[in-house]
Amino acid sequence: MTERPAPVIPGLSYVRKLGAGGYADVYLYQQALPARRVAVKVLRDTDLGRGVAQRFRSEANAMAQLEHPHIVPVYATGSTTDGRPYLVMMYYPRASLAERVRAERLTVPEALRIGVQLASAVETAHRAGLLHRDIKPANVLTSQYGTPGLTDFGIAAEVSEAEDADTGVSVPWSPPEVLYVTAPATARSDVYSLAATVWHLLVGRSPFEQPGRDNSHYALMKRIRDQPVPDTGRPDVPASLERLLKAGMAKDPGLRPASAMDFARSLQVIEQELRLPRTEIVVAEEVAGPSAPGAGDDQTRMQGPQLLAAQTPTGQTPPTEDLHTRRRTPQVQGVNGPEDATVHRPATSLEHDLADDEQRRPPRVLAWSGGLVAVVLVAAGIWVATGGVRPEARPTTSPIHSEPVPDPGSAELPPGKPKIVGERTGAVVTFRWTYANPLPTDSYFYKLTENGRPRPVAEPWLRLPDQPRDKQVCLWVRVKRASGHDASRTFEKGCVR
Repeated sequence: MTERPAPVIPGLSYVRKLGAGGYADVYLYQQALPARRVAVKVLRDTDLGRGVAQRFRSEANAMAQLEHPHIVPVYATGSTTDGRPYLVMMYYPRASLAERVRAERLTVPEALRIGVQLASAVETAHRAGLLHRDIKPANVLTSQYGTPGLTDFGIAAEVSEAEDADTGVSVPWSPPEVLYVTAPATARSDVYSLAATVWHLLVGRSPFEQPGRDNSHYALMKRIRDQPVPDTGRPDVPASLERLLKAGMAKDPGLRPASAMDFARSLQVIEQELRLPRTEIVVAEEVAGPSAPGAGDDQTRMQGPQLLAAQTPTGQTPPTEDLHTRRRTPQVQGVNGPEDATVHRPATSLEHDLADDEQRRPPRVLAWSGGLVAVVLVAAGIWVATGGVRPEARPTTSPIHSEPVPDPGSAELPPGKPKIVGERTGAVVTFRWTYANPLPTDSYFYKLTENGRPRPVAEPWLRLPDQPRDKQVCLWVRVKRASGHDASRTFEKGCVR
């Protein structure tokens, strides 16, 4: 079949073809006014059905709503002379992440940086009420400055409409509830795809793809549903990142980080652990706007992208937020505002007089002076309450930060009971354990006998050499949460012969 020539679009001059997707082709054009190169995505046929056309319109509408440094902007939409819809987008000249990782493995710092940036973009989409539902390396383009841009919102959906089963998702990076339609897609479904994408950037293939094995969609779907998330196998990937990626791809959506923001902050914690520069989280915040004359007080406006400075987790965790019920924490006025500086309340003349009197007063009147001080302090409190003295303002560590930083991952949930699996190779026995709701900062205690002395271990595995070949070997393990919010103080047991 002869390939259809690029469409003629007024104001655009065809340069070359960039690629093709499942139902659309992408071309490079030179725009006349303003002069710039643009990427144009055009539906391949006009008779692909109403569903495909609707998805194409959904992509145009979704991307037009979202203004973010890491979301590919849409400039215009229209229809060709033969009736095929198209959309005009910013041109990203460098290879997509899918093309790049086929040739090289990304470093751990770069994978963390891109993960935070993509999570920022996804969080912005979620706050606008949109799920992406097809996050994968091929849908992450690279600008001339090397920054990633998330594209292909063709199957994006309003959160309230996410029950649609006809998603056409990409199997290798999709969560089991979406593949098997056991639950509607949610923000945690996009978190799964984010984690799978970061895993792919580190390894060069999707998480459940097995070299030399059957990697058909059917085989991948079974592995995604039934098999545990594999390790990356890279010695330079820290255990904390391995645990976060496994939490992000948990089979149960409730065990994943609650939001893309939580996932981004967890990546920041790992950056800090590795002593790397912290990648900034950029999201758009909803803030109350000034009321117009005659308008109600409940109007809001959308503010531009803001940098959210991460903080070291304090052990205090905000409740899990739902996209429909999320509320914004009131922001402290910035460095240019009158509320930024610390206000020190000067001592009043009354307080100076009390101090002088206390020094001059003989000991015999201490009881009487104590009563007088109490009365004066009550009066001073009433004076302050009525506006006589402005109370001291407490300085903020990060005036641009609007929400407390949660612990990494699904921090609201305690660690589950560890499931311990042992394997023997001759006289060497290796135990590994997994559990629900892991955090990068978790550590462990183990015992070699039920009444033995607990010993600490940093990683979720332990190798025991020189074990008797004819006897059962057992291990008792307990999870130690850094915040002290442990689920249980009891040890779980695992054995191997």
